[in-house]
Amino acid sequence: MSGVSRLVKQELSDFGSNDRQARVREMAAKIRAEAKAKALGVPTPPVAPPPQQDGVAVPPRKRLPKPPAADQVDKESEDAQKLESLLPSLEQKVSAAEDEADKVGLLAAPLAMEASEELRSVQTAAIRDTERAVKAALSAISLAKREVERRMKEAEAFAPVARESAKGELGKLTSRLEVAQGKIEEHRNVRREHEQSLAAEKLFAELAQRLASVEIDCEKAAMMSEPLAKVLSSDPETISAHEIRECREALRVAQATLAPTTRLIAGKVAGLKGTARKKMQELQERAEASQAILDKAQQIVDEAQSRAAAAPILKQALERLEEVEGHLSEMREAEGPFLMGIEVMPADESATVLQRMDKAAATAQAALADAHKFIGLKMVEIGRFAEGAASSARRELERVKQQMDSGFERVKAFQQETAKRKRQQLVMIVKERIEEAEAGILRLKEAGAELGAADTSGLPEVLERALATELETQNLVTAARRELQERSHEMKAGEAPGPDAMKHNSEMLRTKVRVNYMEAELSKFRKLAKNYEERIKVGRSLTETSTLLKDIEVEVDRLSEQAAGWPQDERPSEEAEKAIAAAQAKLSSATTQVDMKLQTAQGLELKELRGIIARLQKMQSKLDGVKEAARQRTKMVSSQLVRSAGDAVRRAEAAVATLSSAAASPEIPPERLEELNRQAREGLALIGAAQRELTRGQGDAAHLGLEAKVEFARLQLRCKAIERKGRMVADKLSARYESLASEAEVAVRDALRLAARVDDERYDADRLFIELAAGNSDVSVQQITELMAKAEPPVPAELVSLAFKRIAPHGLTRRSFASALADFRRVVRDIVLTDGFEIQSAKRLCKLAPGELLEATGSARMDSTLGLQRVRCRVVRDGVMGWVTEGSAGGTIYLERAAQPVLWCAQGVALRQDMDDASPPVQQLQPGDTLELLQGPVEQRTGSEARVRGVACHEEAVGWLQVRDKNGTILAKLNQHVYRCNEAIAMTDVPDFASCTMVRRIEAGEALELLVDEAEVEPTEGGARRKFRACRDGREGWVTTRGSQGTVYVRHVPKHYICLQAAPMHAGLGAESPVVRVLMPGEAFNAFEEPREVSGGECLTMYKVRSVGSGAEGWVTATGRREVHEWSSRFAVVHAVPLTSALSTNEAVEPFEVHRLLEPGELLELSEQPIEDLTSGSLRVRCTADADALSGWVTVREAGGMLQIRPATAEEIGAAAGGAAPATPPGGAPSTPPANRPW
Repeated sequence: MSGVSRLVKQELSDFGSNDRQARVREMAAKIRAEAKAKALGVPTPPVAPPPQQDGVAVPPRKRLPKPPAADQVDKESEDAQKLESLLPSLEQKVSAAEDEADKVGLLAAPLAMEASEELRSVQTAAIRDTERAVKAALSAISLAKREVERRMKEAEAFAPVARESAKGELGKLTSRLEVAQGKIEEHRNVRREHEQSLAAEKLFAELAQRLASVEIDCEKAAMMSEPLAKVLSSDPETISAHEIRECREALRVAQATLAPTTRLIAGKVAGLKGTARKKMQELQERAEASQAILDKAQQIVDEAQSRAAAAPILKQALERLEEVEGHLSEMREAEGPFLMGIEVMPADESATVLQRMDKAAATAQAALADAHKFIGLKMVEIGRFAEGAASSARRELERVKQQMDSGFERVKAFQQETAKRKRQQLVMIVKERIEEAEAGILRLKEAGAELGAADTSGLPEVLERALATELETQNLVTAARRELQERSHEMKAGEAPGPDAMKHNSEMLRTKVRVNYMEAELSKFRKLAKNYEERIKVGRSLTETSTLLKDIEVEVDRLSEQAAGWPQDERPSEEAEKAIAAAQAKLSSATTQVDMKLQTAQGLELKELRGIIARLQKMQSKLDGVKEAARQRTKMVSSQLVRSAGDAVRRAEAAVATLSSAAASPEIPPERLEELNRQAREGLALIGAAQRELTRGQGDAAHLGLEAKVEFARLQLRCKAIERKGRMVADKLSARYESLASEAEVAVRDALRLAARVDDERYDADRLFIELAAGNSDVSVQQITELMAKAEPPVPAELVSLAFKRIAPHGLTRRSFASALADFRRVVRDIVLTDGFEIQSAKRLCKLAPGELLEATGSARMDSTLGLQRVRCRVVRDGVMGWVTEGSAGGTIYLERAAQPVLWCAQGVALRQDMDDASPPVQQLQPGDTLELLQGPVEQRTGSEARVRGVACHEEAVGWLQVRDKNGTILAKLNQHVYRCNEAIAMTDVPDFASCTMVRRIEAGEALELLVDEAEVEPTEGGARRKFRACRDGREGWVTTRGSQGTVYVRHVPKHYICLQAAPMHAGLGAESPVVRVLMPGEAFNAFEEPREVSGGECLTMYKVRSVGSGAEGWVTATGRREVHEWSSRFAVVHAVPLTSALSTNEAVEPFEVHRLLEPGELLELSEQPIEDLTSGSLRVRCTADADALSGWVTVREAGGMLQIRPATAEEIGAAAGGAAPATPPGGAPSTPPANRPW
């Protein structure tokens, strides 16, 4: 057995059956699992690969228990077991067939090598072994196919799931057999193919040698054609006939040897395979490449021969064409003046240009005819040449002929255009004359319009100018008529019939119509001028009357228009009445003048006077209507004023009378007293309304009738009396009500504090609120009344209701309940705050000055030993807790009750958790929000800056550099490693001069920072180099500090700062000095002196507050812009805002009445703190207007954030009261605690 056979058998012996058996078992397990899953209707579970031991699959020891199912499940399981039993044998047979097929490929491997004497014995043995192996493999594949087909037929009787699985698995086996069959088919004719390969090797050597000589001939012919190709591309006229003949001979010889060789190679390729076929195909490709070279060379030779024969003829044709193009160019240039965009050309100039155009067109046409005849003769001459040589020349001549035909068309179009321009010239000449005449007609119309617009005084002069214009226009129209007739005869004589002729005839006809129209206009003007001549005569006699009539008409029309716009309930103004009287006087004067002239007038004058009389009568009728409208409105307004004022006074008298009788009673119940107090306010409002009505009537007193004036005087006396009486009654009732309400409020608050007291004398408001509210969000008046009934002494229900309205007008919520229990005191005498109740053993905490505000945190206790009443308090300013003496047994008072301090937001400000601005915000407060003061004010002045004077190294800018900001952050630091460049020098990437690259140029005066980590380097060329960082742009590199001759390029400089971050440079040391520029990180600054502190710093005032609207607590900061300041009950109106009767501004929720519109600048007295209107989102407050004591609700802030009212300034309050302004304005929060305002 040969070596190859032994190698194949050795490889096949290592191919074991363990792997094959493992795959079969895995496949069978998968088939059983799929069958059971499909029968049960559950997803197919994954099948784990079988366990292996030492690389060999181990069969499972036990099967899974069969799930309970129907007969179908049993059938599926049984068929799956059958499939599992038959698959191993099939797999073994198919694998054996595949092994046989692989064996054939291995045995045939030597035959793929190139045949040679060394491999002859090996390849012969491989042929024998391959043929035997092919027979064995075909037998094994046939046996396996029959077995698979038989099993496929048996699988048709399986259950559905098992059948599908069997078909899939058996199909895979069939595919594998087909693949093995294909491998064998490649080697069935191995012996014959090997013999053909040996024969092809012998033939290949002969053909390769023959083809090599042929390729030499082809290359020779191609090289001989290359000069011809170059000449064709550069100068075809220099082609030599001798060169063409030599190239043709070389091409003939090469083609004679190449053709038979190519046919022989093509015949041998078809029957070969493998390596011999590839070699023969390579020879075929070489032969085809040689043929392509010959074809290209033949094409070049043919082209050269054609060019050589046709070159003289083409040259002559091109010369003729160039001559023709010259004439055509001259023809185009002759038309140039018409193509310059000049729409209107003078007639003489246009005629000259048209003459040149005719001459140029005739010359170009003659040249074209001569050239066309020459081309026809040369086309016949080229027809005698051979077709190959003449085709290129014929194409060139055809192109030239086409260009000449195009020239004929251009000449024809040019001649037509010339004729058209001639006709246009004639029409233009006529149009010029017509336009001149029409311009005269327009001037004549303008003269007629001037006649119509001229007044009587200037009419004679205008008429004289119009007659002169009429004479000039008559001459122009006559000249236009003559020109039209002459040019019409010329156009008819030289124009051929056609569309253009019809167009120009139409234009001439329209021109005639225009001439006729102008003549008609002349006739009209003559009649008009005649009428005006007569009117001038009449106008001179009626000048004065006409002027007066025009003035009267203008004045009466103006008064009539004004009367139409007079309101029905208002009388006309005094100016209108004076204008009516003046118009009547003018009208009477004009009527008298016309009556006198009518006695002697006749003709046109009589007609004009009658027209004037009609106009005067019309104006008198209009003026009478205006006077009647004025009388009616005056009478109506007087009646309305008297009636309105009388009603207002009577309502005020009735209200005051009712109040007087009620206020006379010495004992008035609380509820009745509250009602009377409300009625007193309403009565004052009625008195104010009556006064306004009377004031309005006084303004119109000059225009009232006598009866109205007398009635107004009586009403004024009655109003003054009722005002005195009403003020007295209202003040009396208000004083009684305020006294009772204050007593009730104090009693209820004291009772609530007593109820909220715990064991350690503190107030527990939350505990009491929870007890009273009983799970609700607020405490009702009934619950407070029940609590007050149990108090000692008890508080009557009427007083409780009265106090409840003052304490919580909009409901007693948890937040307002805590505010109601708050007990604030103001220090009236110097007193000491101690840490304990007993003064003997207590430690002094601080001294309280008069005006200091305290909050009592418990009820007062009596020190029986010293006879002092002491109370535990919290200092509002700083929150210190301690005990303070409220009063002594001798009657000395140290503390008095005070209202809870409230602040007001003038601008939007953040409510933060702590005083620090960096603390997180709790809420963003809006303008108009009210805040309860819990602690403060706490003043804090922001830190100062540090600056140093010097110059920036980069730009030589002098100023003060900020080296430390207000927060203490260091912006620039003094650096001892700064150097300054004495003269320009290069910065390189490495210290070695031989291998370095320049990073950039360092300019003289530029600052460098020494990188101390890099040691000094001394190059071999001499000198010293150090590594620096450029302060200007931060680039790093090596710089020569000392040259080879001792020159110093950089020197160390002291007092230089390096910016750590962006630092501003100011113009001065002051806090408000402007910034000159900003130095970026890394830039250097040369300091002249030591840093200095910047004086100033902003003063900040912090308050701990509770928002009245949301209840959120936190700290707010007020700066110099006074974002937060003290609450004041005196407000001023900023924008016009309505005063309404209810809190809500949404009529769908609650109907309300608008009392009146408050004007900007009015002062208001607020009754309580603002509250949010939930229906509109606006902030509303109850107030009383100072102007008329009218009470109601007004908007403090719109939903969009705009304030409608604001706290009044001291100047506004002082101006309203007629006195001096208070020392501390309410518009801003003081930065230091004054004696009477501790926040």
